[in-house]
Amino acid sequence: MVFVFWSLSFCLLFMYRLSKDIIDTVTYYDVFDYPLSAFEIWKHLLTLQEEGVRPSSYLEVYAALRNETMCGTLLEERGFYGLRGREGLASLRIRKEKISAAKLRRIKQLARLIRLFPYVRFAGATGSLSLKHGDIGSDWDLFVVLRAGKIWTGRVIMTGILLLMGKWRHGRKVRNRACLNYFVTDESLEIGTQDLFSAHEYRFMIPLFNYPLFQKFELKNRWISRFKPNFSLSEIRPIWCVGESHRSFMIRRTCESIADAFPLERLCARWQKSKISRNPKTRWEGSYIEATDRALIFLPRPRGPRVYEEFKRRLSV
Repeated sequence: MVFVFWSLSFCLLFMYRLSKDIIDTVTYYDVFDYPLSAFEIWKHLLTLQEEGVRPSSYLEVYAALRNETMCGTLLEERGFYGLRGREGLASLRIRKEKISAAKLRRIKQLARLIRLFPYVRFAGATGSLSLKHGDIGSDWDLFVVLRAGKIWTGRVIMTGILLLMGKWRHGRKVRNRACLNYFVTDESLEIGTQDLFSAHEYRFMIPLFNYPLFQKFELKNRWISRFKPNFSLSEIRPIWCVGESHRSFMIRRTCESIADAFPLERLCARWQKSKISRNPKTRWEGSYIEATDRALIFLPRPRGPRVYEEFKRRLSV
């Protein structure tokens, strides 16, 4: 009898916590105007609980979504779940997915070229594009991994080539251009800012080439499961991810061999550090700037804190 009582209590507590996590998840993505399907709620389920959290199954999430109490809080529209009073977001998402699909086809072509750049080991799409929620005028946020010991040179070369191609975002030139604000080395794959927004950002990241390194990145960032308990390692390469070829490998390595013959890293580091120190954006309140031999991160107005504040506000409402 005692066993039955404790078993029932545990089940009720789990369903209560799961329902709360579902509402938190839908509310968080409501900040992005992004309703979720039942499968996406399960896959990207987030939790604010610090302990006692276990992964949930899709059937458990689906059953919770059919609960009468949940139906009074959430709205199902065209197969997507959002908050009541936020009608129309499903149509908005479908429209933006069509825009993003066209952008991803273009960035896939760019990735075929980026894999030839010296010292580049990986590139992934983040931001609104990884959500497939981009606008016509939006840019392409890229997360770039460079060879350890060549981060300064790799950044200069990549930025320079994309500038000549008219594909680097700068000033008012934004639409369909690469935003290069996050570089790390292949020996520094673990993300330093381990918070809810980073867990969201890198769980949605779309690898554009070198899928094996992306899998290594996921292994290094298993902390994501603290915020997303259903986090699991990717097993299928996305259609947007281009593969490595013998030709691309040889071109990149040949260019690296030529560049290695010159003391470019020290010169590039000195020039960029001077330029960064003179940039007034690096002194903006709340900015996140890191310029080291392990990471080059330039976020004058990081979105994470603003998203979290809006998320908490909507939860309170």
